[in-house]
Amino acid sequence: MHYLSSALTITLFTFMAGCAIDAADELVSTEASAVFASCSVGSWCVEPQPVTSAPLLHAVWAVSASDVFAVGDSGTILRRSPTAWTAMSSGTTNKLLGVWAASSSDVWAVGLAGTILRFNGTAWSAVTGITTLDLDAVWGSGPNDVWLVGLGTVLHWNGTVYSTSASFGGHLLAISGTGPNDVWVTGESTNLHHFTGGTWVSVNPMAGTSTFYTVLALSGGDVWCSDFTSTKETMQLTGGHWNARASTGIYKDLTAFSTTDIWGAGETSRIGHWNGTAWTVTTPLGSVGTLWSITSVPNHVWVVGDGGKIAHQPL
Repeated sequence: MHYLSSALTITLFTFMAGCAIDAADELVSTEASAVFASCSVGSWCVEPQPVTSAPLLHAVWAVSASDVFAVGDSGTILRRSPTAWTAMSSGTTNKLLGVWAASSSDVWAVGLAGTILRFNGTAWSAVTGITTLDLDAVWGSGPNDVWLVGLGTVLHWNGTVYSTSASFGGHLLAISGTGPNDVWVTGESTNLHHFTGGTWVSVNPMAGTSTFYTVLALSGGDVWCSDFTSTKETMQLTGGHWNARASTGIYKDLTAFSTTDIWGAGETSRIGHWNGTAWTVTTPLGSVGTLWSITSVPNHVWVVGDGGKIAHQPL
């Protein structure tokens, strides 16, 4: 899916582009919050969310142990403080599928119909005129190196302009990297694509499929991706070679503390943990549908998914 593509500048936008959302435009009251109890180390605890309709949550990103963002259907954006989840005003009813933060005052959310939102620590602003294509994921190595992917497209923000970095067949669902010259994308019917600082290289992980749900790049050239092929549910690139890592879980998302401490969340409420040798898979939350996203910071993991489910485990 990574074909060589020259960067095409779309238009110039600074962070001030787009309009901050007024209180009159609020879709969800910023006063709505849900307080939760503390959770014991080593245990998963379901945390209540403040939106009574419990919209499906598609993505979660932890800035720190005391600041976590989650996004989902109907423009839902939630923020976690040390004691409660609070609904934020997004200014859109479009489904939001991806979230990433450079810091607590520089947060990105993307979604259907080219929705791009940025949070400056005070309010969310819409960035318009970039694309009308659905966007599924966002990731960056820093505030001036942000990548957005979706329906066949990879967009790049360099702190000054947005540009099209590449166009591929298939539907891009996920992006990860370790720096500006080490970026990976994948999705449906597209294999993996690796940006190395000037070119995109197509990569076949040899899983017997070209569809992958997510990709996770770690330092030292260690890369993971997930799929649905039996005994090859996760594939690991290490030492320049792809290796199958069998798991009874099919993971929609992965996060890691190290190459021997990786977590996955996915279908049929399964949460997996890779210890460097094998996956251990459990369903600690019971039957809650699909868990769509997982995030981690030192000593903490969160998952979100169907029915507005939010769960947290202190480690």
